[in-house]
Amino acid sequence: MLTDPNGFEYPENPKNFKNSKNPENPLSVRLPKRLLHCAGLVGEGASALDVGTDHALLPCYLISTGRAKFAYASDVAEGPLKSAERTVSRLGLGDRIALIRSDGLKNIPREILSSVSDVIISGMGGELIAEILGDIDLLPDGVKLILQPNSRAAALRKFLAENGTRILSESAVRDGKFIYPVIHAEKIYTKKRALSELEAAVGELDPTEPVAFEYLLGESERIFQAAKGAAMSRDPGTAKEAEGLFKLAKGIRGVVLGE
Repeated sequence: MLTDPNGFEYPENPKNFKNSKNPENPLSVRLPKRLLHCAGLVGEGASALDVGTDHALLPCYLISTGRAKFAYASDVAEGPLKSAERTVSRLGLGDRIALIRSDGLKNIPREILSSVSDVIISGMGGELIAEILGDIDLLPDGVKLILQPNSRAAALRKFLAENGTRILSESAVRDGKFIYPVIHAEKIYTKKRALSELEAAVGELDPTEPVAFEYLLGESERIFQAAKGAAMSRDPGTAKEAEGLFKLAKGIRGVVLGE
């Protein structure tokens, strides 16, 4: 059994949840650990919206475990939605999961957006997640945001701060060879502010937590290597950029190691 951040226990690979339409057939929904963590942040009894759902594995997991009462699975492309439809049909969850073709939040009916309690956007670059959240005003106040960027998390953190979104928590999650940040936020406007480069790079991660420690050191090293490459450029602008990158890499390392 795994325990999510809210203390809710669930199996890593559930096999014994009963199919709502075919009780004799157990469900089998396997999620990567980054999505398991996202699932654990969804409030119990939620009405959840998974943006960029792909195969709809996360909505199916939320319904099959009883974590959510109803789920919406959206994607911009027809191909992923057909895959999602097959998954939902195979598990007999069509009465609890609705599929919607939408470019981010833009094409989702307003009455649906006003009814959701949790919005999950995972497996994308931070800049794309921020672009999708450019339509955040379409969501009701108090809605929870569960955001898992694969890259450029700093850009997403800057967007959230500049739009006054409240950060509830942030964690680093190991999934195979990679570590991903997961941001749990709420659309309750706080004071808007501009983050420094260092604040955006570290976010609300706790460097005393082992996985966050490793992730942040890795980010420091990645930025340091980028700075070394930029420093070799003959272009004055790129060389100036290298100075900022060296400073940022050193700053992250200082936060992590207390230097």
